[in-house]
Formats: sequence, structure tokens, C-alpha cells
Amino acid sequence: MKNQLKAIICALACFGFGAQYAAATPILATGAVNQLNFTLVQNVQDTDSSGTVSAGDLIYGIFNVSRIASGGSTLWNANNVPGPGVDSLSGYYVAAVKSVTALPAPWAAAVSMGAATSDPNGVFSAADLAAHTVVKLFTDKVTPFDSSGSVASGIASATDGKLWAALGLDSGYWDVLLFRNGAISAGGGLNFTGNQTGMGFSKQLNPSCLSCSPADFLFTTIATDNGPGGAWRFSGGNNGSLSTVPEPPVSLLMMVGLLALAASKCGVRFSRRRK
Repeated sequence: MKNQLKAIICALACFGFGAQYAAATPILATGAVNQLNFTLVQNVQDTDSSGTVSAGDLIYGIFNVSRIASGGSTLWNANNVPGPGVDSLSGYYVAAVKSVTALPAPWAAAVSMGAATSDPNGVFSAADLAAHTVVKLFTDKVTPFDSSGSVASGIASATDGKLWAALGLDSGYWDVLLFRNGAISAGGGLNFTGNQTGMGFSKQLNPSCLSCSPADFLFTTIATDNGPGGAWRFSGGNNGSLSTVPEPPVSLLMMVGLLALAASKCGVRFSRRRK
């Protein structure tokens, strides 16, 4: 009986039972929409030196998730302080301007973003760029996110952890509104190009864009122009959302474990009869 119980536990472990008890960074609610609040800093690389945003320019930046909530309840808070207790979810992004359409005041232009073919900061590999990845997220329990220094140090602090997920623009979208006062409003839907979270996710419809394709990750951002003096020209933030797939009920997992055990036992008896 003891051996059978051990076999059931092993079978359940193989099918993911108990994963909810493992240390998780970050913490997401299963079978629910999770809201991610974040801050960001970014720059625009004027590739053609035109002095204005134009097709082919690159936007790159770093961001830090400060809170994850679901159903109004906080599930996780980043603790970005030096020393013990650091619990960081941060990331880096780079994308290319596909098109620019001039607009009347108070707007300046509508911009459509696409995947970049190069990364000026060397974070994305050739494989990342080929997969049309635009965002990579990292978990880190050693060093905090810090955007107060140089561009290089900020990127290092955002990307020096363990890869958590990568998101791209295939079947996705990223739209930007530029305002004449320098503000930037953006929103979009991205899809996983790499998922190391240990969780499954379902597509979401964007209520603000009913004609847009459902996507794994929906986001909106607001950024303001800090002027040309600092390392990062723009800063801001807002939120994103991920919809997790429900975990199988415990009863189903128990059944799977018992069936696996029964199949194993039947195989042993059958082999003995053959002898």
C-alpha cells in the first residue's frame, strides 16, 4: 500500500499537481485575468537622422512590473530594494516604426509599430529577431531594477535575471499616438514567442479594439517627454493583462494518477503471464 501511495504521488507530480506550492515569481491567479502594473523608460533611435519619427526608427526601453492583481486583489508586489528580499519582474523591448500618419491637433501622428530587424543594445539574439520578438521579461531575486543611471546600466538591471517569457508581434499589433506636447499613448496585443512561466494562457479580446485579433498579452502605456538631457528621453507606465488557463481539478489529477498506476500494474502482470 505504501508503494502504491508513492506511485500515485509520483504520477500526480508528473501531471503538475503541487506546482501551485512551488516558489513562484511572479504570482498569477489561475483561470483568471491578471493585471500587471508597470513603469517604463524608453528612447527613440532616429535611424535616418531626420529629426522626426519616421519609418525605420527604433523604439527601445525597459520596464518594471510593480504589482500583479486579479479580481481587485493584489497577488504580488515587487520588492525592488538592494540586499535580501529582492523580487523583481522586469523587461526590455525594442520595435521598429512601420508607418507614420500625420494627425490634427492635439495629436501629432499615429504610428504603427512592427518587429525590429536589429537591436541597438544587443539584448535580442538573431533567433529572437527572427521570431519577431519585441519584449522579453526576466525574474530576478538578486539585483533590483534601476533606471536612474546610464542606458547600459538600466538595461543590465532589467535583463540580468532568469528569462520568464518572450512576446512578439506575429498576429499581434502595437499602435502609438503621438501628441504635440510630447506625450505618447500606446496600446497593443502581443503573443508568446517563448513561455518559461510554467503556466498556460488564453487569448484575450481587446475591448478598445474589437476589430483587433485576440492576443496573449494586452497592454496600454502613457509616456511623457523628459527632454534631451537624461539617459532616457521618455518615462511613464500603465498596465497589461494576461489570462491564465484554469488548472485541472484535483479529482481529475487523482484519476489520471490512478489510471497511470493501474496501467503500470496491468503491464507488469501481462508480462509475467507471457513468461
